[in-house]
Amino acid sequence: MFEGKRVVIYARVSTTRQEKNDLSLPDQIDTAERWIDEAGARKTRIYSEAGSATDDNRPEFQKMITWIESDEHPVDIILVHSLSRLFRNALDFMQYRERLRCKKIRIISVTQNFGDDPASDMAVAMLAIFDEYHSAENAKHVRRAMVANAVNGFWNGQTPPLGFRTYAVPQPRGKDRKKLEHDPETVDLVRYMFKTYLEGTADGPVGVTTLADHLNQRGERIQGKEFSHSRVHDILTNTAYIGYVIYNRRCSRTGEVRPETEWVPIPVPPIISEETFYAVRKQMADRDPKMGVDAEKTNTSLLTKRAVCGCGNDGCGSTMGARTGGSGRHSYYACLGRANKGSTKCQGRWVPRMELDTIVTDAVADHLSQPERLNALLQTWLDRSATAVAERKAELKRLRARLTALDGESALVIKLVRNKTFSPDDPHIASEVANIRAQRMSTQANVDVLEHQLEAENRRITPEIVTRFGDLLRQKLRGPDPRVRREYIQLLVERVEVGDQNIRITGRNTALERAVIASQKPDTAVPKADRKWCARQDSNLRPQA
Repeated sequence: MFEGKRVVIYARVSTTRQEKNDLSLPDQIDTAERWIDEAGARKTRIYSEAGSATDDNRPEFQKMITWIESDEHPVDIILVHSLSRLFRNALDFMQYRERLRCKKIRIISVTQNFGDDPASDMAVAMLAIFDEYHSAENAKHVRRAMVANAVNGFWNGQTPPLGFRTYAVPQPRGKDRKKLEHDPETVDLVRYMFKTYLEGTADGPVGVTTLADHLNQRGERIQGKEFSHSRVHDILTNTAYIGYVIYNRRCSRTGEVRPETEWVPIPVPPIISEETFYAVRKQMADRDPKMGVDAEKTNTSLLTKRAVCGCGNDGCGSTMGARTGGSGRHSYYACLGRANKGSTKCQGRWVPRMELDTIVTDAVADHLSQPERLNALLQTWLDRSATAVAERKAELKRLRARLTALDGESALVIKLVRNKTFSPDDPHIASEVANIRAQRMSTQANVDVLEHQLEAENRRITPEIVTRFGDLLRQKLRGPDPRVRREYIQLLVERVEVGDQNIRITGRNTALERAVIASQKPDTAVPKADRKWCARQDSNLRPQA
């Protein structure tokens, strides 16, 4: 059945600690390789990682999906130890399964044997829901236990702040707990950082960025990495250094700040005095009253999180953020690698903000508004395979027939009960009704997906629509409303690489497709960003100075 099939193996553990138990990555991979040998299939690649499966934000998983969905169609099967290794979110699992099924790629579990019939689909869906429920319950119990552990003054296993290390505290029952103590190798570095920020160096006063540069030039490292602006800021504002660490302040999954009533202070031995700590905080506030969250809120730059330092090999690749000069009279995009880590990271690149905004806006307006260019960029989308459409229509017809048959089966069961051939309380009747209902739900879900796909296929783009969109794009990008201009740039532009001689602008075809569709509807807001519309050889020459 699987003879000669191309198989990619995906293995996952929730945390690196699972490397020590039966669900380790090598065990999963060994089991999968034995399955491939016994099935006579062919192994193509192996992807493995540690991390939660509650969403698809996993680097190796995304690499795998990008590869298997490439034009080469390199695999037939994704092989996992169990379905929970792939996802613990039922909706995400069902969406990816349908997405891969359309490309004729199967998901197979080594330890859970399912077929291809509707009953198997129902079983897989139910198992995905159970996995999600099981994951949520585990998370709830783990969080409750960790909060209780913190209330009792114990450390929950995260990486300790700089200047601290963990030590074991024996318990009368159960495994040892952990607390924090000073790390003799790094505690003096923390004191040096606070003292240097307050008093400066022989060269004069220092700020957070200058302090990061100073530490890096001294050869200091934090967890093997150079200091950055943000890491220094986090250390100088961390209450751990005056005797307490706040646990449960943020939701680890969403990053949202929890109510203060849920915060748990964990006592730790202080490293500096409260006077020193609050003197540093006051000095930071005096120098930058808009630091942190407020600064982010006031950032309305056109190319926020889009511009990067370097085009080719003439930059460091760091994000370029908005900076001001001349007491706020001049505005620039500056390399944050240089700003955060100093000259050891990058010599720096400053570009006048208005100049770069104009270059990018004009390039996008000129590049994307031409009908010939738009047609070329959208050609893959417009030329959907007629064979694929026909296959989907045939499958939709079959599924609708299946829904009709299930309705007939349901009516027959109801008739048997009404005729008193069977009692409504008969367990066989209840089981049959539940089975029919589950099959109908699974089939209806597949019908909904196919109808949505075919609806998208029927949205044909005519030359008139392309021309109209080009005119609209020019109008919006060169219009008087800066908010609309920023929304279109943020939608269509994914990355702006700023080099000494060239500027390369790239964006996603999917975002362009959404914008064209939205332009057909009057009074439609700018659609939200979701293949790159700028070909690899395309770049925009910077004007000569």
